[in-house]
Amino acid sequence: MDHHDEPLLLVLDYPGYRPEARFADLRLDGHGVRTHDLLRRPLPRVTDGSAYAARSLLANPAPAGPVTAIAAYCASAPLAFELARAVAPEGGAAPRLVLVDAEPGTLAPVLDSYRDALAQLGVHPSEEEVRERAAPDRLADDPRGFVDALVDDLERRAADALRALGSGPAEAVESAAHMAGAYADWLSHLVAAHRSRVSPWDGEVLHIDSAGGSGRHFAHGAADVREVRIDCDRKDLLRSEETREAVLSALR
Repeated sequence: MDHHDEPLLLVLDYPGYRPEARFADLRLDGHGVRTHDLLRRPLPRVTDGSAYAARSLLANPAPAGPVTAIAAYCASAPLAFELARAVAPEGGAAPRLVLVDAEPGTLAPVLDSYRDALAQLGVHPSEEEVRERAAPDRLADDPRGFVDALVDDLERRAADALRALGSGPAEAVESAAHMAGAYADWLSHLVAAHRSRVSPWDGEVLHIDSAGGSGRHFAHGAADVREVRIDCDRKDLLRSEETREAVLSALR
């Protein structure tokens, strides 16, 4: 088989630290599948789903040949729909979507990430303060300003915390800026997912969930939906033989 005749899978798997397995752990390349990871640093810092997909493709162009499917993990799932629209051939069939332990693009992970980032600094804001800073109307009215405000707040608090721990002024500012930059990447990703169009959708969608997965599949209006639950913990879902077989089946 010519290399270009092999199925091509575009992958959305955020590169930040996590204990769970990654798509690379499925080792699909050894089963006749070309995989291309679109989320590589430097990541886009845009807050619109279609723009995020376009920037990702521009920074990491897909290999030649039609895209067979798009796979996305967790909070990246809504972006898979925008990416599929971007690569679907005019008048042709849309790529299949493979969504693994998918989460809808809601405000909840944004709030959780804000709390977690502050907790790492020993700061535990009240729910009222969290809601005030990360208010849904601010996100809807000015998503870029929403992200910038949270990132600036984190950077300021990080610099204060580091100085309190004995860091010099210059060192505190530099370390805080590095931490805030990583947070800006992640928060932009979450907001872009939140602002992605997932419906209407005419393509095929495969949901793969772990045993403890929430199963809260967000409404995307697809007529052709298949669900597979794998009997394993989430941390091992992307290294499970059953998961690999489910993905390969979707690509055949």
